[in-house]
Amino acid sequence: PEGGGLTRLTNDPGKDEAPTFSPDGRRLAFQSDRSGTPVIYVMNSDGSNPVPLTSDAVDSGLPKWSPDGSRILFQSKRDGDWDVYVMNADGSAVRNLSNNVYVDVAPDWSPDGTRVVFASNRDSDHYEIYTMAVDGGDVRRLTRGSANSWTPAWSADGVHIYYAAKVDDNYEICLLY
Repeated sequence: PEGGGLTRLTNDPGKDEAPTFSPDGRRLAFQSDRSGTPVIYVMNSDGSNPVPLTSDAVDSGLPKWSPDGSRILFQSKRDGDWDVYVMNADGSAVRNLSNNVYVDVAPDWSPDGTRVVFASNRDSDHYEIYTMAVDGGDVRRLTRGSANSWTPAWSADGVHIYYAAKVDDNYEICLLY
């Protein structure tokens, strides 16, 4: 894209954000508060047929497609606190992966689909970067900073994890390898 054209795919008074394409490029998952609470939706890449996948009874957001397009990771407060969840791409079989009383947010898939990276405050008074297996086990803390670390993302080759961290009173992009 060169920024010359604009096609509005949603037209709703709610806030639609955090779009993510399915691996085949045919569908788009996003979060929207059009019902009053952030909910995960999926629609065709042309904006047609938006379908809610999560309930509007609790906050859910930041969807990420699995590398094979069969599942979607997201964060939600459906069990009372922010946890990392996974569901089938049609919204069925929702499962809490992190399931604890701490805040676990901003999940992303490893390129091979075997691990999840996320931010959490489970071991300190600020947020650090963690990974876990896709079944929720084998949780590993990757950072040990003195300030918040947020929004991790895996590199396409699976070798690095990028994230934002507060360094010298500014949020900076950092790299783990």
